[in-house]
Amino acid sequence: MKFNFSYLDNDVLIDNNKILSIEVENKNYFYRIVNDLNTIYNGNISDDLTIYDNENNEIDLTNKISVMIDYFNIDFNSKKLINTLSKSIIENIDIEDLNKIKINYKKIKNIISKSLNEYDFSISFSDELEMENLFKILKISINKKDSLIDNLFLIIDLENKFKLNKLLVFINLKQYLSKEELIEFYKYCIYNNVMIILVDSQTYGTTIKYEKKLIIDSNLDEYLL
Repeated sequence: MKFNFSYLDNDVLIDNNKILSIEVENKNYFYRIVNDLNTIYNGNISDDLTIYDNENNEIDLTNKISVMIDYFNIDFNSKKLINTLSKSIIENIDIEDLNKIKINYKKIKNIISKSLNEYDFSISFSDELEMENLFKILKISINKKDSLIDNLFLIIDLENKFKLNKLLVFINLKQYLSKEELIEFYKYCIYNNVMIILVDSQTYGTTIKYEKKLIIDSNLDEYLL
């Protein structure tokens, strides 16, 4: 996959073999890059960003990338994710268990029906159980982990399982991880075939294992490592 930012000299190439890290010392360009990626994330089109597949065909990734900035309030229970999880659970319930659920629903319905007899007006409710509504009642949610690195692994697990996005973008993630944690995170992403890029507002020296870099210094000079 290739990202072409109109204001950069170099295209941003993303593949499954190494993790791309974009380190931007120039604050204005850092903002522009993040803003363009966030625009795509929010389902809009950026005039300054064009995306191509490996055959050099232009592709549309609106609503198909995720941009993460706040690592203290990671949302594992977005509507998109919970709906996907609920659908997956429904698909994996076998006929025998589904019949058991329906039988118990009828029991609950009968109990409620008895309490309706004291009313003079007519009250009705669904005769058939809709599993999506059952999950709303159960309030199914995904539990966060205790550490950032474990939450990052969980994000990758969910992406690998449900294919929610084509690309994950992590903003200033290097501020929160050690070199060893970052290498393990890179390795985990590559192993699970989840494409990510990192965008940071400062430089961190030479590349580490599993990483390639585009550095944009304060004078807007670009370096590929």
